Amino acid sequence: MKTSKKLSKEEIEQAIDEIFSSNPSDKQIKKAKILARSKNIKLKKYKQKFCKSCLTYFNSLNHQVRIKKPLKIIKCLTCNNISRYKIN
Repeated sequence: MKTSKKLSKEEIEQAIDEIFSSNPSDKQIKKAKILARSKNIKLKKYKQKFCKSCLTYFNSLNHQVRIKKPLKIIKCLTCNNISRYKIN
């Protein structure tokens, strides 16, 4: 991906999909968030896959998931941040 030229919204969405297709590092997640903000793109399908505070990509070893009826509670074991999401 070239950063020197202006990218279209579709190209940025493709780049974000490529970043999240594998196990991204903290720097790659930060880059994806910056790209998404540049064209006001929502990260809806990726929002629950990383910690909001430390940008760690979740795997089976570094997070805990709890379900309390209207909420899905995800606790990052790296920074102990707790995120709560509504269950539809």
